[in-house]
Formats: sequence, C-alpha cells, structure tokens
Amino acid sequence: MEVPASILLRPIHRLISRITAPTEPAIRTTTVQVLKIPPDGSSPQVVELHTIEIASEGNVDNFLVHIPDFRLYWGKHEGFSWRDIAGRTFKDQPVEELNGFYVGWKSFALDLMPISEQTGFCGDAFIAKLPLWENDENGAVYEDIPEAFVESPLYPEMLEAMHDR
Repeated sequence: MEVPASILLRPIHRLISRITAPTEPAIRTTTVQVLKIPPDGSSPQVVELHTIEIASEGNVDNFLVHIPDFRLYWGKHEGFSWRDIAGRTFKDQPVEELNGFYVGWKSFALDLMPISEQTGFCGDAFIAKLPLWENDENGAVYEDIPEAFVESPLYPEMLEAMHDR
C-alpha cells in the first residue's frame, strides 16, 4: 500500500509551522488605569499608564516583571529607581469589582520630589489592581482600578499598608 505524500509530509509541515508561527512576547506590556495620589493634597485621580519591563532591574517589584511607567511623574533616574511597594489582598468585598490584589508604589527620593503633607510620600504615589491570582508566566496581569475604590474603606487601608513599608 502506497502512503500519500501529504501524509508523509504532515509531521514536517507541523514542525515548520511551529518554528515560523508568531510567538507571544516574553513580557506582556499593556495599558492600565491606576490611581494617582498627588502630593499637593488634591483628590486622587485615575490615570492611564503603559507598563514597562523591569524584571532585570533588581528592584523590590521585579517579581511583577512589568509595572506601570511612573517615569513621567518621578523622572527616569533616582525618582523612579528609588521606589518601594506594598501589596494587599482584599476578598469577599460587598462590591464584587473591589476584590483583588492591590499594589501601591511610592518613591523615596526625598531630595528630588516634594513631600506630601497629606500622605507623607515623596511626589505622587500610585495604586494598581491585579486579579486575585496575581501573575502568570509573563508577569503581572493588571486590571483597571475600579472607580469605587477611592470611596471604599479599602483606600485608607491601602494607604496605611504603603506607610508601613
């Protein structure tokens, strides 16, 4: 019995298609809405930021692989490099969209940015939201921060967690 060439070539075709198929980038960058807490005491506001890859920096947040790009607010050098994070999980909230893992960032570049009299942070501080399962193999998976967050009791709890760091 003669085997058709198409059947014989099928494994080779699969191998070639795997090699030439587009692959997902190693780091997933995205755009996310985060809460920006200004140093002047004005109301927090939701801003949209792109994420940038930071895994190779060796900073405290490198486990996230990519983070929102705060360099517009903190500068590209010490203000951005001298940052700290605090994370907090909130579950079983009465408003379902508030459930998640929240990460707050603050800079500790004391000589470069104004100290907020309201929060005590240097310059702007930021809070982002991740689903409860946090990361996948390409780094953090972000969700837009819910507008209900600022008016919820979670906001002062998150600020307190950021102060404790």
